[in-house]
Amino acid sequence: MCDTIVKTNGQRIIFGKNSDRSPNEPNLTLFYPEEAAGSDSMKCTYRTVTNDQKRNAVLVVAPSWMWGAEMGINDKGVMIGNEAVFTTSKQKKVEKLTGMDMLRLTLERADDAFGAVAILIDLLKDYGQGGNCGFDKLFFYDNSFMVADRKQAFILETCGQEWVVKSVQDQGNISNRLQINHDFDRTSSKNNSRFADKNSEPIFTFFSKSKLRQKSIAKQLLQTKDFDALQMMAILRSHHVDDNPILYDKGSVRSVCMHKSFLGDHTTGSMIVSTRDPIDTIWITGCSTPCLSLYKPVYFGIIIPPVFTDKQASLDYWLTREYLIRAIFSGLIDENKYRHQVEDLQKKFIDGDRKLFESMPNIADLEHFALDCCMQEQALINQYLDIINLVKNNPSILTKKWAKMTRNLGKGVFETALKNRIKA
Repeated sequence: MCDTIVKTNGQRIIFGKNSDRSPNEPNLTLFYPEEAAGSDSMKCTYRTVTNDQKRNAVLVVAPSWMWGAEMGINDKGVMIGNEAVFTTSKQKKVEKLTGMDMLRLTLERADDAFGAVAILIDLLKDYGQGGNCGFDKLFFYDNSFMVADRKQAFILETCGQEWVVKSVQDQGNISNRLQINHDFDRTSSKNNSRFADKNSEPIFTFFSKSKLRQKSIAKQLLQTKDFDALQMMAILRSHHVDDNPILYDKGSVRSVCMHKSFLGDHTTGSMIVSTRDPIDTIWITGCSTPCLSLYKPVYFGIIIPPVFTDKQASLDYWLTREYLIRAIFSGLIDENKYRHQVEDLQKKFIDGDRKLFESMPNIADLEHFALDCCMQEQALINQYLDIINLVKNNPSILTKKWAKMTRNLGKGVFETALKNRIKA
């Protein structure tokens, strides 16, 4: 379950996405530099594909066990987020490319958003999509994609190897449902009129509550003037009004910032790109639960946390903050005090980034500011290290729901096969 959003702000595009997955499934923030192909083929999560001659540098937020990624941006300024969509296609259980694999492959190959859509379509045609995408259970689905660069954006929806594409004007958002019927720009077949109506699987689509989330986001986008990164953060941190009293106990799939429920997933990572030529500001939590987490400013190619080149280091970063968040869920931390600390720092980071770009910063300036924000956020985390370590070593102090899940937190997270993750 996820939501991906694009909004134009006069001269530029703002992109945002929450990754909603199993609460115990780390989302790692990883940078892969540009490189020449070392061989003729490449192994993705399940499927081997033909390698390109050269791969773009990419910054991605990715489930720890997958080759691919939930969201990301490349060195050309191409941004992509994908969504699980529930369709009537018949080949989902066959191990092909996952939607996350297609996303990363496209970022590594695309020069702009239009070309990225073409690459996604070619991958779909050449390899197909399929395979288990669940971390601790079997979970099969097709995918939709929001694809953008600094000038344009597109929505690509799929069912098996069929697809439709629609350009985004002013604003657009996708969730866990097909939404395009007649108003597409291009399609794989002349028989694809009423694409969403004909291809949607009704039960999973209904229980995903994606319609509620999609309408809520679209309404917030329309009502918000002078849209900026802070406004995008507010949307990605938002909850359905009826969910606020039950967020930590029962959770719900109705909220954009999703909290674990019996039926649904949890927001395990969040990313925003505020485009600016030639240097975008990328805001990344590097951890779960954006309503309780800080978005840190990131500049492409600068390797400062929450950005890592090493999976284990990124995992350690994610886990440390996850123990803290679960302590908040269980009432072990003064939530009001913590929230004030986060709000104050977030405002400082937003204001600092704005002032930074008023003075035409160079790379050294960007590195200095990103490092300063990283250290300030780490200082906040360090205030809670005692409780973080207590939860890590003794999960039973958490409420029953979170104690049970936390006993398995961090186990088997790099194993590709589901049976190996469960066994761990």
